[in-house]
Amino acid sequence: MSSISHINEDGQPWYREPWPWILFGLPAVVVVASVITFAIAYRGSDELVVDDYYKEGLGINRVLSRNRHALELGLSGEVVVAGGVAKLDLRAKEGVALPSRVRLTFAHATRSELDQTVVLDSSPDGYRGVLHPLLNGRWQVQIEDEAQTWRLAAIVQLPADGGFKVRSLLDSTL
Repeated sequence: MSSISHINEDGQPWYREPWPWILFGLPAVVVVASVITFAIAYRGSDELVVDDYYKEGLGINRVLSRNRHALELGLSGEVVVAGGVAKLDLRAKEGVALPSRVRLTFAHATRSELDQTVVLDSSPDGYRGVLHPLLNGRWQVQIEDEAQTWRLAAIVQLPADGGFKVRSLLDSTL
C-alpha cells in the first residue's frame, strides 16, 4: 500500500508553496467581492418612484384632463421660496374664482423621502405657506386645488433666484 506524500521533492510541505494559495485565493477573493457588492446593493437600493406603474400609466388621461382644465381656466403662477416660506402668485382668466387654498408639492426626482406637500392659504398678496428647507437640485413642482380638478406644474432647479413660473403642462405660451 502506498501512502500519499505531503512533502514535495524540495522537502517543503504543500502549504509552503505559492501555487496552492494562488489557486485557493482567487475564488476566495471573488466570494468576498460578491458579498461586498451585495451589501452595497442592498443598502443603496433605488426606490421605485411609483409602485404600480401600469396603473399610473392608465391614469394619464385623468392627469391630462386636469392640465387641460387649468389651461381652460387660464391659470398660471409664480412661486417664490425664501426663508422657509413659499409664496404663490396665482393668476386666472377674468371671471374665474380662485380657491381659498391650494396644495403645493415639491417632489424630488430620485429621493421620495425629501418630498414635501404644503397647503397654501390665500392672503392679500397671494398664497402663503410654511415650507421646510429644500436641498439644492432638480425638483418637480405641482400646484393643485384641494378638489384636484386642475393642476399646474414645473420642473425647477433650486435655488431659483427670484422664483419660478408654474403653468399647465399643455400650455406652450409661457
